[in-house]
Amino acid sequence: MINDYFCVQLHRSANVLFPLESTQEVISLTYGEVCPVPGVSSALIGVVNQRGKLLWVLELSDLLQLSETQYTRRSPDNLTLLVLRNCTKSGQQVGCVVSALKGIVSLDLALHTNSKLTPNWKLKTNSITFAGEDYAAVDVQAILNNIHELYNNNLATKI
Repeated sequence: MINDYFCVQLHRSANVLFPLESTQEVISLTYGEVCPVPGVSSALIGVVNQRGKLLWVLELSDLLQLSETQYTRRSPDNLTLLVLRNCTKSGQQVGCVVSALKGIVSLDLALHTNSKLTPNWKLKTNSITFAGEDYAAVDVQAILNNIHELYNNNLATKI
């Protein structure tokens, strides 16, 4: 079945697909606008005020355990966030730091297979090759669930 996906790039080398219905918006901001939260995982950069609600800012590359090299580091000043949301009524959302926005693609994940992507990626639902590039489709609900685990596990170890 053909579905629409929002495609982003992490660390200029990893392409990730998110279901379009789970993407809310794109936000540009600076590190100075992010309020760090002590005692949480390093993947959680902090929180920002998004129209009166707190939005967790997540370094998605860290959560997916992508290695960083000197050639793939992003600018320390500016952040591009893809805001992902839970499609249910719970209203959970997170802002994921991305390196580049690649746009919307329509494809049937069942028709594309790929085994080249790193198998230790957490939260990956599918690996595909599309238009000559490798992509990982990520489960948005798993990301949201993982944020709560990162937050709660780190607080439990501090007590």
